[in-house]
Amino acid sequence: MRYFLNIIKENIKIVFPSYFIVKRKTYSKIFLCLFSIYIFFALGSSDKVFSENLPQTEITVKGRIILPEGELVPKEGLNVVLLKLVLNAEGQVTPVGPQGRVLADNRGNFQFLRVNPDYRAAYQLGTRVSGKLYSTKVFFFKAGKNQYQKDIKIPVTSTDINKLEISQVSLVIESGLSSVTVTEVISFYNSSPDRIDTRDHSIDYSLPRGWYNFKMIQSNSGPDIEHQIDDRMLIIKSVFPPGNTQIIFHYNLESLYGSLQIQREFNHSLDKVTVFTPSGQLKIKSAQLIFSGKQNIQEIDFLVWKAKATDSNILELKIINIPIDSLEYIGIAVIILLLLFLSVIIFYRNRLMMRDPI
Repeated sequence: MRYFLNIIKENIKIVFPSYFIVKRKTYSKIFLCLFSIYIFFALGSSDKVFSENLPQTEITVKGRIILPEGELVPKEGLNVVLLKLVLNAEGQVTPVGPQGRVLADNRGNFQFLRVNPDYRAAYQLGTRVSGKLYSTKVFFFKAGKNQYQKDIKIPVTSTDINKLEISQVSLVIESGLSSVTVTEVISFYNSSPDRIDTRDHSIDYSLPRGWYNFKMIQSNSGPDIEHQIDDRMLIIKSVFPPGNTQIIFHYNLESLYGSLQIQREFNHSLDKVTVFTPSGQLKIKSAQLIFSGKQNIQEIDFLVWKAKATDSNILELKIINIPIDSLEYIGIAVIILLLLFLSVIIFYRNRLMMRDPI
């Protein structure tokens, strides 16, 4: 380019006839302008052709579902899902939906072809075996690497329930008409690398006196778990994968004239228990609870109490300010009328006795 401009400058110095001498500067400027436009479009078109010829990066992710020794892949196969994880506006890791789904063969092998990578996101592979979710560790795609090998290892099944413990219990108490609804979230922790099967060695979990309308809601490791209730004992039969598993259920307790006394027995220390109530509704009184602040759950403000660590495993608390059903008011009115009626009878009876001396 510099060489070309030098040639132009040298040509400008050549002696031309008088007419051309007068117009020399004007023609030189027009020529330079046209040449610059040509260079601009030439470079722009070459860049466009180059960018269109660049191949789009496509990634292959393959792996194998490794089952414990003696277990086989079901005849219908196992579905494997590739999940994409991103950070939302609150800074929390959120899945944005499956990026692909394939069926593993009878040996457990699978592969995802032509995956379009997002280098800012994280990914994870998952499958369900016997209704339980198992997944790989979170991984990232790297520029320049097109092949990835990620296996999903299914742990061995064990019946040693001693490796399974309750790490936390949350009681969410909400008001109803002359009753409260208690939602319990039990967090089990499996400290072993094995799946723990409690179907033959069940876990017994006590319920409070007077419960009714019990319902098992869900488990975060799969569908509703197998359970049964014997009097006040909840019998849990399930398979717990390694790590944390939450079991959620709720029941109702009947109150009397706006108050309720609860004695709740646990088979672990009370410092694992946390109580939640919606702000501005119920009032809780207990010498074993310490108020620890507020917490927002699904856009609702809850008051939070934590139980003290004591030698006792029985939590005693009194709940007041429970809305009263109109039937209770009718009952109170009937009782008052009966008392008035009895008072009138006693009054006239005493008066008759005073008129008729012995």
